[in-house]
Amino acid sequence: MSIIVKNLSYKYEDEEKNAVNALSFTIENGEWVSIIGHNGSGKSTLAKLLMGLLEKKEGEIYIEDLPLNENNLYEIRKHLGIVFQNPDNQFVATSVEDDIAFGLENLEVDPALMEGMIDSALSEVNMTNYKKSEPYLLSGGQKQRVAIAGILAMNPEIIILDEATSMLDPEGKEDFINVVKKLKEKGKIIIMITHDMNEALLSDRTIVMSNGEILKDGKTEEIMMDEKTLKEARLELPSALYVYHSLKKAGYNNEEVLKVLWESASKM
Repeated sequence: MSIIVKNLSYKYEDEEKNAVNALSFTIENGEWVSIIGHNGSGKSTLAKLLMGLLEKKEGEIYIEDLPLNENNLYEIRKHLGIVFQNPDNQFVATSVEDDIAFGLENLEVDPALMEGMIDSALSEVNMTNYKKSEPYLLSGGQKQRVAIAGILAMNPEIIILDEATSMLDPEGKEDFINVVKKLKEKGKIIIMITHDMNEALLSDRTIVMSNGEILKDGKTEEIMMDEKTLKEARLELPSALYVYHSLKKAGYNNEEVLKVLWESASKM
């Protein structure tokens, strides 16, 4: 499984400039990629384009060699799952159980297998006791967990997380990141769209966006060492990394201390 994006551009009707402009990149099987940038940088627009929720104006998107277009959209969506920042946008049923079942029905899963798949997904996000609950009566964090469970149940090869932890408390965020780590171990492609630099530090690779364009694309460690690019993208370093860079600038070279600072920044 792979994603190939070539010269991708999109402009909203009421805007003068492109929301994303001439983006090109490739994501291979098993990669965990963070896409970071300030609000309005084009991150969420990119996510919607990858899902086929918006129709590109220029360029190409290929999912496993299939061009993303109207003819292939149904087949491609079998391989994709997305969790949005606002989980209310994803609910379609009157109970948690039925909402997750809806996604499985679209994939034509055998009804006899559904209950076990739903129970397993809810267990992974600690929401088993809310199986019969109405999604709209849950707290924000609980809603997000249910949205995540819906994606886990469908078991797609590509998972796009659009600020998916924004409504979770610290414990819920830690649980979710542990789930993401397990998914990566299974060879899934993880695309995490986030402004949380601590989350980005956990990924293999990071794409920095600003004004709809890619400022830099590389290994996460290299990106986090590039203070100039991060400042240009108006991103704030985690406090531990700020101290790390300050010490390096001052000529401090105790590698053990610097290593501890780096590792502490990447702990959720």
